[in-house]
Amino acid sequence: MKSELRKIFDAAEAEDRGLSDREIAAVIGSIPVEERMARTEILAAVNGPEGTQSAEVRDSIANTLKHMEIRAADAREDRARADREAEVRALAAKDGGLTMPGNPEGFGADESAWRSILPSASEYRALVAESAPGTGGYAVPTKVADRAVEFLRAQSVFMKVPGINIHRFDGGSFVLPSLNSTTMPGVVAEGAKITEAAPVFGAMTFTPIKYADLYRASNEVLEDAAFSMRDLIYGVMLRNIATQVDRDAFQGAGGATALTGLTKAGMGTAVNLSSGNTQVSWDHVIDAYSDIEAAGAVPAVIWSSPDQAKGLRKARENGTNGGYLAGQVTDPVASRGLGLPIYVSANLPAKTVIVAAPDRIHVGLRSDVRISASEDYRFDEDVTGFRATYRIAGLAVDAPAAVQVIRASAS
Repeated sequence: MKSELRKIFDAAEAEDRGLSDREIAAVIGSIPVEERMARTEILAAVNGPEGTQSAEVRDSIANTLKHMEIRAADAREDRARADREAEVRALAAKDGGLTMPGNPEGFGADESAWRSILPSASEYRALVAESAPGTGGYAVPTKVADRAVEFLRAQSVFMKVPGINIHRFDGGSFVLPSLNSTTMPGVVAEGAKITEAAPVFGAMTFTPIKYADLYRASNEVLEDAAFSMRDLIYGVMLRNIATQVDRDAFQGAGGATALTGLTKAGMGTAVNLSSGNTQVSWDHVIDAYSDIEAAGAVPAVIWSSPDQAKGLRKARENGTNGGYLAGQVTDPVASRGLGLPIYVSANLPAKTVIVAAPDRIHVGLRSDVRISASEDYRFDEDVTGFRATYRIAGLAVDAPAAVQVIRASAS
């Protein structure tokens, strides 16, 4: 549609109205005389019961003009094809009436069966193929979807557990006082001196460490990508930091390079099963539950590595026979045991089950995840830098007996 007509229709559509008499006259005046059918259709719509002010009439006129242009384009293509074939016929006749074997009597014997050795434009078109770049494939762009498929987003099964103490703080480090021990009271006779208590205080010190991730991307790919490349990069950085913190929370070695994980010596109470016990059983979980209660804590979570979770969920009443302890196979997969939620994560070491009272676990948090973008990064290149940082200040357990780390035997 011509630009001046497009302006008329855009203005009418923006005001949600039909076309004025002057606009109708401009539309009809722009139609070539040979397009009598288009003129007739437009006049019929204008003189119809809805008149010129109807938005439906406006849309009908726009569709008529569109079909008129399609018909005109087809007619031009047919004329051009006929001209090219006429030129090829003339060349063939000039060269002695060369024909394909299918027409031995030569050009003119059967007009509809004419076949020249020189192919026409329509015959050339049949040779254009998308599969080969040189025969047309370069003309067909590769379509890219408007979204990207990320890796499977791992859940954080440590930080999602309710009851864990998250301590936010300012400054370079953070000290959490604790009462380590005290003398016990006793029976005192009438008028006798009361023994003074002697409490012993301690402290858990949290020194923040920083997890960081860095990406860079050319500004061309940021501008031209079919989907939001920035959102993809942000999501990947958040996922990677969360996954690494989750892994270290369970099995980190501590120090300046990682959190001190729950499975490190001294963080919890290690229960190493004897040789032959390659699967943690519900008997072991019940024992751990009781040991936590004996320490004055309340068990509230079961963390399990995937290999041990399979065995716990498939445990039966009589070994390999009888009903499943976790319920029938028609029930949902067991998400609880002994009334405690079961969280499964590959971030735990293999053959490990942890039963814990999460309110006895403390995490220091210096700052949440921060994401920054800079176009000044690598200023000598046309790139943008993306940075994610997360400062977390360690992991501490105020009662090691409240975290029971059960390790199955390797064989």
